[in-house]
This record gives sequence, C-alpha cells and structure tokens, in this order.
Amino acid sequence: MSRQNLTIRLYLGRKMDLSHVHCSCHHLFELNGQDRAKECLKDIFILHPSAEGLFRKMDMIMSMPHKVVAPCLLCLGTGGAGKTSTIEEIQRKNSTSANRIVFVTMHQNADNLGLKELILAEMGLDTSRRARQSRRITAELQYIIKAENIRAIVIDEVHDALTLSPFQRKINLSLLKNLSGATYGLSVFAFGIPDAARFLREDPQLARRYAVHHLESWKNGQDFRNFVFSYIHRLPLKKPTNFRDQDLCLAILEKSLGITDNIVKILQASAWAAIADGTERITLNHVLQVEEIMGNELGTSLQGLGQIGIDRDRFH
Repeated sequence: MSRQNLTIRLYLGRKMDLSHVHCSCHHLFELNGQDRAKECLKDIFILHPSAEGLFRKMDMIMSMPHKVVAPCLLCLGTGGAGKTSTIEEIQRKNSTSANRIVFVTMHQNADNLGLKELILAEMGLDTSRRARQSRRITAELQYIIKAENIRAIVIDEVHDALTLSPFQRKINLSLLKNLSGATYGLSVFAFGIPDAARFLREDPQLARRYAVHHLESWKNGQDFRNFVFSYIHRLPLKKPTNFRDQDLCLAILEKSLGITDNIVKILQASAWAAIADGTERITLNHVLQVEEIMGNELGTSLQGLGQIGIDRDRFH
C-alpha cells in the first residue's frame, strides 16, 4: 500500500474526510496546526489557460527543426501577472527535457552584469574582461550550444535590458537578434512588462521574429473560479470551502484587482487565518479582512491598493 493511500485510510479512520484536498497534500495533516498554517503560505503553481497556451506555444517552437532564424516569443504581463512563477514552472518542466533551456534574469542583478555577461555566465563561461579578450567567444558558445543541446534561452525582466541608454539598448537589441540568428540558432523566450514590445519594435527584424503572448488580468468567469478552486484544493484545510458562495468569489476578485499575485496572497493569508482561528475553511469574512490579516500578522500587502477609480463593474 502506498504512503498516500495509507495516509488517506488513517485519516478516514479518524473520521476526517480529506476528499476536498488534493491527495498530494494529505501528508500535511500530520503536522501541527502552526506548521500546517505555514504550509499554506508556500507558493503553488496552478496551471491555467493563459499559462497552458504559453507552454503549448513554447513546446511547438522547441519541437521545430532548426531554422536559419529561430522563432522567438515575447510574453508580456504587468507586475504580479505571474511571469516569475511561470518561468519557475518552465524550469521545473525543462529539468528532465533532452532539449535544454538556459535561464537568465535581469532583475536583482547584484553584480551589475549586462545581458551578454549574464548569458555567458549561465553558459558556464568566464565573464571577466581578460577572459573575453583572450578567446573566441563565438566558437566556444557554438560548441556549448551543440554539445549540451541548448535550444532556447529564457530572459526574465527583459525590459531591464531595453530601458537603458539608446546606445546600450542598441547593443542589447543586436544581441537578441544574433542569439536567434544563424550563428547560434537559439529561440528566445523573453518575459517582461508591456513596454518591452515597444522597444523590440525599434528593430523591424526583431519585431517580425517575436510572436507575442499576453498574461492578462483575471475577469469573472469559469476560468477564474477554476483557478481559485484548484488553488484551494491544494491547501491543507480540514473543512471544504463553499465554492457555491458567489459573494466569496467576487470578493476575491475585487480585492485582488484581477492580479494573479494578489489572488494567491489572498488565498494564502485566508487559509493561514482559517487554521489560526479554527474555522478550517476560507470564508467571506477572511477575504474581507485580508488586508488586516496580511498587515498585522504576516507583514505582507496586496499590490495596487492605491489605484483610484477602479471600475468594479468589470468584475460582474
């Protein structure tokens, strides 16, 4: 008997019905309440239609035979749209793939490296000036790409490489063009805020190479409810949340402003509070008080609370 099934039997024997919780989370009920509440604060990736569409496009690009100019993709989303969590899921999926993807990010670059140096470092090459001057980087990169079957490169926060001086931006645009050109043949999957598209359009050749995928804000509908329900399904709460409560769903959407990161924070904080107060399920009251819970207990906050004139009718 598997550990999973044994866990289910044991809890059923204690008259605890865990059918409302994903089986992969049943072992969390072995923890005490405080540790179980902390588990609710861990990030979980939930596949949703926008991410699924992005993965499908990337898989198609990765499966294409080598081309003179490799196809590329620009994924755009405002802050909190889920770009970073999506990239982390791509890394997880790619860890067992024969076709390797290299990942770089321009965000929180403590060493103040440029885009070229970050790519060289991720490829395992020395980025010092002396090392670059004493060797043929192009030949080395071509060898590494072929030997390690590198098919693509993911660049997070690509806008940070483009919102620079005109001179430096021109250098980085040229680098992006060369990466996907005949010399290296790498597909580039660039993630950034919507302004990134404007900078890429400065080079007509790049504009033609990049298809665009948008991570949109959530609106009221079945996709939103499925995302919320799937997330709650993976939270270790002893009692099922009432998914038929339309006021609960609308409150989550209104509080979150349709921003993925906010939705996740609301569900995490509400679940934490539900264990702390013994209700063991997310209620409308938890969601309505979520700013207080986050600020007073968890030291976190929601994004975009200072926005004025939010049209709440768009949620209905």
